[in-house]
Amino acid sequence: MDSNLLSDWLTYINSNRPNEGEFGLDRLQSIFSKIVKQSLGKKTILVGGTNGKGTTVEYLKNLLLEAGYSTGTYTSPHLIQFNERIQINGNHVDDTRIVNAFKKIEKLKEDTRLTYFDYVTLAAFDIFASEELDFVIMEIGIGGKHDPVNLINSDISIITNIEMDHEKWLGKTREEIGSQKAAIFKEGKIGILASERMPESVTSLAYKVCSSVFELGKSFTIEENLSGWNYSLKENEFDLENLSYRNLNVESAAGAITAFKLISKKEIDYRGVIAKTYLKGRCDVVDNFIFDVSHNPASVKYLVNFLKKNYEHQNFNAIFSSMSDKDNRSIIKEISDWISEWNICSIDDDRFNSSELEASVSDLTGKKVKKFDSVYSAIKSGYHKDDLYVVFGSFLTVSEGYKAIQEIRGEHSEKN
Repeated sequence: MDSNLLSDWLTYINSNRPNEGEFGLDRLQSIFSKIVKQSLGKKTILVGGTNGKGTTVEYLKNLLLEAGYSTGTYTSPHLIQFNERIQINGNHVDDTRIVNAFKKIEKLKEDTRLTYFDYVTLAAFDIFASEELDFVIMEIGIGGKHDPVNLINSDISIITNIEMDHEKWLGKTREEIGSQKAAIFKEGKIGILASERMPESVTSLAYKVCSSVFELGKSFTIEENLSGWNYSLKENEFDLENLSYRNLNVESAAGAITAFKLISKKEIDYRGVIAKTYLKGRCDVVDNFIFDVSHNPASVKYLVNFLKKNYEHQNFNAIFSSMSDKDNRSIIKEISDWISEWNICSIDDDRFNSSELEASVSDLTGKKVKKFDSVYSAIKSGYHKDDLYVVFGSFLTVSEGYKAIQEIRGEHSEKN
């Protein structure tokens, strides 16, 4: 591959997957050691868990930038543009740097076959290694134990929560899933548990491996009320009061504040950072639509809590697409009381089954179901009507929703 176009490289790295027996981190160690010859930053932080990982990264990044630290972040998946995944000081890395990193990896890998995620993660390693960053924050993709991000010997590992998702790969119970995700804890380093409902498999490994463990509900606490929420870190006798609610969950914010306090003594405007932190696709209100990337029952539950808090006694129409390997019946049940009409949209993914999804909605809710050939069609049908819509079910659904809004706004501008 000698193309200079990022689009060509993304097609290429998505087409040459390893065989079943070729997965695992051992095959990446040689490439990794040639790319990363010293720590990616003065300190590195891994963020794993089921939901709220990207939110935790966003909060922590903004806290560090507020303090004046140079900071690299790696997250996945992206919503609109691939470059969202790799950022330096809050700015997306450009196509050229990513393509150059892919070219380097292609030479170094020799006969090793890499997954899409292997290529992208190694590219992020290469880009961060070429900088002199104070901090690098990297989000684990699926699981943790076999995730290429886990090649990093991080100074702090944060687990946001453990919920049922990706059972095919991670296990059939929260304990099994937890044991996969807890593998990101590093010997003699710091572990942060940013959920009070953590499986024993996570808690026990954290205390076995880490030099110190900070648990939500014990080492640090949050207290919510109608007007805001309070944070307290007992060890540091550090308290924050009346922090504002945003569209993002407070557990992620608390985990990020805890990590910041453990790696920096700088005094910053915590309230200001919490108030301004925003992440696309998380309970994001655009016109008469609420976009949320929730794609498992636990994340849909958070979406429902957001609706309760901000839209009491209102009903919504759903623009919904979800992959057939998800627990769609539980997802539908979780939000069904808030939905008057369901709009099922086709999306370009082999795991999507429109008929199966329609049958589940009809069976569980008995409510009206409309089918659309695309998210764009559903968005256009509801654009600027009196009804409120919730767009959710997958990152792809929400991504297509944002693109539809942009396109429809452009069409309206041209008419006017």
